[in-house]
Amino acid sequence: MTAISNAEAALLGLLCERPMHGYEIEKTIEDRNMRYWTEVSFYSIYRLLRKLEARGLVQSELKLSRNNVSQKVYAITEAGRTAVVDKVKENLSCVERTISQVDVSVANLCLISNEEAVECLGRYLGSIDEAIAIYQALEKFFIENGYPETDHALALRPLAHLEAEKRWAAGFLKTLKKVT
Repeated sequence: MTAISNAEAALLGLLCERPMHGYEIEKTIEDRNMRYWTEVSFYSIYRLLRKLEARGLVQSELKLSRNNVSQKVYAITEAGRTAVVDKVKENLSCVERTISQVDVSVANLCLISNEEAVECLGRYLGSIDEAIAIYQALEKFFIENGYPETDHALALRPLAHLEAEKRWAAGFLKTLKKVT
């Protein structure tokens, strides 16, 4: 089994659909709003493709575009397909351990005043509301553009996490306000 990162799995998943050059991959990521759920940045695409090619998970071929411009087109190899399938199964089979910056702050709450903690937690709740709005917009995009219901999970899962985090933060804020 070849271990791959989630970013590599995202690229390999796209190449499972069809061979593409780097700009096509970027355009697909943008068109599908994949920035909401992948760690693939515009600047990392070519670096990741070179790494995947060096490991034999993709292969490239120079082709001429319609405008007679030379483009490097990447295709997934059988080893790449096996690696992404293994990653899908692995990620879908076990819970991910999360480390939150909020936990570090809660552990060190004694370093700031209770009033400051209440103020900061209020801002945290506001940032959660902003994130919820973003994922609601993503869900609306999926619905309006006829994406399969399985794709909706890319918006619904983070929404569920954010709503749970909002309930926790609101309850903790109440606790902090009682202490004041």
